[in-house]
Amino acid sequence: MTTADGEELLRVTGLTLAPVGGGLPVLREATLTLASGRVLGVIGRSGSGKSSLALSLLGHVRPGLERRSGTVRVAGLDPFDRSGARRLRGRVVSFMGQDPAASLNPALRIGAQVAEAVRLRSPGLSDVAGQVRSLLSSVRLPADRAFLRRRPHQLSGGQAQRVALAAALAGRPRLLVLDEPTGSLDTVLAHQMRELLTELVRDGDRTAVLVSHDPDWVAALADEVIRLDDGRITASGPPRTVLLVGPHVTAPADRADAGTSRTAVGENRGELRVCDLSAAHGRRVVLHEVSLTVPAGTCTAVVGPSGSGKTTLARCLVGLHRAVRGTTGWRDGFDGPPVASGRGRAVQLVAQDSRGALNPRESVRTALMRPLTGLRGMSAEEAAAEAGRTLGLVGLAPAILSRRPGELSGGERQRVNLARALAGAPQVLVCDEITSALDPEIGAGVLDLLTSLRRTLGLTVLLVTHDLTEVARYADRVVVLDGGRVVESGPPGRVFDRPEHAVTRELVGCSRVGPVRDPG
Repeated sequence: MTTADGEELLRVTGLTLAPVGGGLPVLREATLTLASGRVLGVIGRSGSGKSSLALSLLGHVRPGLERRSGTVRVAGLDPFDRSGARRLRGRVVSFMGQDPAASLNPALRIGAQVAEAVRLRSPGLSDVAGQVRSLLSSVRLPADRAFLRRRPHQLSGGQAQRVALAAALAGRPRLLVLDEPTGSLDTVLAHQMRELLTELVRDGDRTAVLVSHDPDWVAALADEVIRLDDGRITASGPPRTVLLVGPHVTAPADRADAGTSRTAVGENRGELRVCDLSAAHGRRVVLHEVSLTVPAGTCTAVVGPSGSGKTTLARCLVGLHRAVRGTTGWRDGFDGPPVASGRGRAVQLVAQDSRGALNPRESVRTALMRPLTGLRGMSAEEAAAEAGRTLGLVGLAPAILSRRPGELSGGERQRVNLARALAGAPQVLVCDEITSALDPEIGAGVLDLLTSLRRTLGLTVLLVTHDLTEVARYADRVVVLDGGRVVESGPPGRVFDRPEHAVTRELVGCSRVGPVRDPG
């Protein structure tokens, strides 16, 4: 992949990464080269080895894995060698992952964090303060005293991402490794971040490796693309060639009939009801008198920009965040906060972070048996049998029961999280950004599964998402939040085709909303 336009900056030769102690490799004999000033796009399904390849460029291997064979050279240095890593990291190569804001120290002010990165990567620099201001300006952030004195929790999601990017750029790295850096952002912020990164890479003539689920961004930014399947590089070449081949993704129209409308579940009774709900973080009110209802067997999607209160609403519904006033609950002859259904919980959460939601030391069997014994009062023998059946509901084989989260792909982990929620025998599932870390095909598979479960189990779903295409395909109704208030609601077709509020128009304008199914 080198060209006459630039010297070779990156070379990977026969790299194989596999579980410690044996097992199938997650990366198999990967070989590639990249010239200075070029951008390499890396695509593939969840679990195909993309992130493992990206991390290896810094000499890092995830816990539980080891390098069995192969070499990596960046600017002629070995990142797996301690001396090479010390000379490379932050100065020659820098990394931004799916949640770069997590790298920020919550105890340090923003100015101090960026200044620390500058001193570490540019020792001896006399004008550190000037470099901090320059870096913040380059990522479209203010550099006044008030902003520099803020701490990470006082920033929006997009601002935190850009501060992390400024720190990553402090050493003026020649190679920037981007592993889904917009995956945790809402539609508008992700669009803005992609524009910024595209500008920084192109205008700065930087060499970059871009791992992304967004084929449009890869096509716009990358000079060349590789596709990974089951750890192997199965295709490489120009974007127009590689992006047009590969696993088939079912078209939206093919999935439209999979939706479960209100008329199709007419036998169900009850509804999830939220009445005048207000909630706060400390003294700051983040939800203002939010009201909505989700009839049994239907799906309502909640969308809105970062900081609009979507996740706080989800946490209030499952009892993880105490409301200031108002009520939430499943109405089936009673009212109030989330209530017990038999020995289970009426409302269960499926969280965004599938890895963080599971104990890395516990097997899948243990994760599923806990709600079966604790919430439903089953014996250990009964729970063991039910764990296998519940896993089957989400399309996973019994062999998964003995594995730990680190041995699963992203899609498998999310299905395990879904199975754990189902183990509590809920009437309502609250799904908070459950596909944001998954590639489009795997994410669509999870949502297809959720739709099937709605039909077979009569589940009611509240779907918190920033992906309006998901809303268009799967939801019966959409609620738009802004500043903790409901600013618009209705069927997706009406809301997306004729948005009335400025925030809705902005969300739609930054999205590629596909065909909207008729909720019946």
